[in-house]
Amino acid sequence: MASVSYKLVQPEKVIKQGSAWGIVLPTGEINLTVIVGQAPSIVKFDAGLVKILDDDGQVCDRYFVKEGVASIAADVCVITSEIIWNKAKLNFEEIREKSKDDDFCEMIVDKWTAD
Repeated sequence: MASVSYKLVQPEKVIKQGSAWGIVLPTGEINLTVIVGQAPSIVKFDAGLVKILDDDGQVCDRYFVKEGVASIAADVCVITSEIIWNKAKLNFEEIREKSKDDDFCEMIVDKWTAD
């Protein structure tokens, strides 16, 4: 099955790179799924959850991101954001505590419970 090469990039470092069947970007009310053959574009995305899809189209990895930009071309997607946190490495209770004073953490709590 064809795959999309992707990079998750913060200003100072690459957080993750690899290949996947698709990548779901949080672009408002309707998410955008990037797959092979996507028209070249630059997309502004909202704070939310980026989902990496395996060959079966199932979510295999999740990253919370602040708003940012994705550069998409044929079979490459570069996702750039100030903050990119791997959901699997976060502690829900710590994020919930931080959410009292931090809008980004509050969004994570909302998305976490809905996902």
